[in-house]
Amino acid sequence: MSGCGGAVATPSASATPSATTSGRLVETNAPTAAATPSPTPRHTFTSVDVFATPTPPPARGALPTDQVDSPAPRRPVPAQSAEWLHLKAAGRIALVDGKVVVLDVAADPLVNPSTGKRVPNARLLETGYARWIVEPLGRGKDAKGNAFTDKNYWNLCEAGATTAALYYWQQATGHPNVTGMAGYFLDPYAAEGVAWPSPGPAVVRGSDGKPIGTYWSGTDKVNGYTAHARGYIMYIGMVMQPPGWQSKGQPVYADAKGKPLYPTIGAPRTSIQAALNWEASGKDESGWIEYWYASVMRFEPTAARDLQMAVTLDVGRDGVPVVVELDTHGLPNWQAGSKTPHIRHAVTIVGYDNSAKPPTYTYIDTCGHSCNGRAGNGNGQLHAIAQSQMIAAMQDTVGSGFVW
Repeated sequence: MSGCGGAVATPSASATPSATTSGRLVETNAPTAAATPSPTPRHTFTSVDVFATPTPPPARGALPTDQVDSPAPRRPVPAQSAEWLHLKAAGRIALVDGKVVVLDVAADPLVNPSTGKRVPNARLLETGYARWIVEPLGRGKDAKGNAFTDKNYWNLCEAGATTAALYYWQQATGHPNVTGMAGYFLDPYAAEGVAWPSPGPAVVRGSDGKPIGTYWSGTDKVNGYTAHARGYIMYIGMVMQPPGWQSKGQPVYADAKGKPLYPTIGAPRTSIQAALNWEASGKDESGWIEYWYASVMRFEPTAARDLQMAVTLDVGRDGVPVVVELDTHGLPNWQAGSKTPHIRHAVTIVGYDNSAKPPTYTYIDTCGHSCNGRAGNGNGQLHAIAQSQMIAAMQDTVGSGFVW
């Protein structure tokens, strides 16, 4: 099953939140200072497997997102060079003072190049803003009070997870403008080369009678709580177009025969990778493809070790999240006994504890309570999950892999 959720509850007020560089790569001689003594065992770096293993071809007649490791044809992902992938796999691509650099070959990837201190066994990024990045509902009113109904909004989880990750890049490098994006956003069926679906979204129309979409900004309170970055979620979902893409927006809006999909079927992991690199790079046309993010597919035999190492480096050393595309059936905030669904979904890992028993990840799920009204889910929540359970969810029926 594709997509990210569905209307399962009516909008309600949220619980009060609890405390909780673009440019080309340059070589740097990172310090190789001795690690700070720690009462917990030190982790040893192991290379991450970013090289794809052979996987089954798509089923006959499958939609672009049904094969979890294939890009959508109109949204191709340019190939990353073997040279760069080896650097990425070796942990040598690092973020230092807002610049992406290549660490010296002698540097220990698990030593922070800025401080000379060893990467901690546990870290949680600051989440006061990011945890309130919640997707727009599929019906109701927009940030200007316009009434609308649009089922595509229920399937913006990849755009939401991408937005939550890019918020941290904005803090580190000054771009992209996650917190300030605002405007009217229209489902990009025209850019997809297909007709507006009928029946289709009921959105705002201009004086000429043509649809102009719905309005969203950096912050709104239309659903009884303060939600952030909905303008940017809509930009990722409906406007963004990296070089080489024939269509706009991260999700897939038409099937292979040119029929408009309403609702959309969501976005493949490859489009998450492309969006993250294009936007985090500051839309650097000369260097975005190999800016930061690469993928590990669910089929990799070392996926559990790879995810732990990727999160430790990205979150623990560099302060940026990892995005996982997985099956909701394994997530604690989607549990409903025998009714727990199998839906392809994306979440943003913003914390980890490799010393906990069992080791855990902390993630943001931008699908709020109205998208997923199950008891374990709410607006603005952080969710903890055993690392083994995260891997199981990623490798379940409609899981895909992770982007780091």
